[in-house]
Amino acid sequence: MKTGLFLQGFLIIAVFNLVLISLNLDALALFLKPFLIPFLFLYVYFTEGFSTKKILLLALTFSWIGDVLLIFSASNQWFFISGLLSFLTAHLFYIFLFSKLGTFKSYKNSPLFWLGILLTAFYLKSILELLLPELGPLKIPVSIYAVTISIMLGFAWRGFISWYDNARFYILFGAIAFIASDSFLAINKFQEPINNATILIMSTYLAAQFGIVYGVIRFITQKK
Repeated sequence: MKTGLFLQGFLIIAVFNLVLISLNLDALALFLKPFLIPFLFLYVYFTEGFSTKKILLLALTFSWIGDVLLIFSASNQWFFISGLLSFLTAHLFYIFLFSKLGTFKSYKNSPLFWLGILLTAFYLKSILELLLPELGPLKIPVSIYAVTISIMLGFAWRGFISWYDNARFYILFGAIAFIASDSFLAINKFQEPINNATILIMSTYLAAQFGIVYGVIRFITQKK
C-alpha cells in the first residue's frame, strides 16, 4: 500500500479546512476537523513496522480525542479541560518518542543546546506570567500543560542538536509549531482576542502534526 496517499489526503483536507476558515465557514471547518488526524494515523499505521510506532500512534490518538473534545469547548468548560488533558497525554507520548529516538552525538557540551534550553525556559516563564493572572481555577492544569509542551520542545531541540538526519528539521519545526498553536489558543482564550485566531491556531497545529509525523517516519526509514 502506498502510505504516501494518506499523507497527501491529510494535506489536501488540511488546506481545504484552512480555506473554509478563511471564508468564515467555521461550521464546515469544524465538521472536517475530526477527519484530519486519522489520515496521519493511517499513514503511520501502514508504514513498515518500527520500534516507536505504537508510541506515535498513541500520540495521534490522544491528539484526535483532544480535537473532538475542543470542538465542544465553547459550550462547556469541562470539554476544554478534557481536551487539555488529552493533548497533555499526547505531548507526554511525544516526549517519550523523542527520547526513544536516542542521540547520535554529544549535545551536553554544545553552547547551542543550552541556548535553546534557555530560550525554552524564557518562553515558559513569559507565557505563564502572561496567562496566570487570567486563569482562575485553571492555573494548575494550564501550568502543567505549559511545562509539558516546553519539555517536549526541549527534547525536540536535543534531537536537533544530536541527530545527523535531515528529518530533525521537520521534527523541530513541528515542535515549535505546536508551541505556537497552543500559545495562540491560550492567549486568545484567556488574555485577549487575536485577529484571525482560528486560522492561526489551526494552521500552526496542522503544520505541527505534519512536521512531527513526517519527520519521525523519515527519521526511521532513513535509518534502515
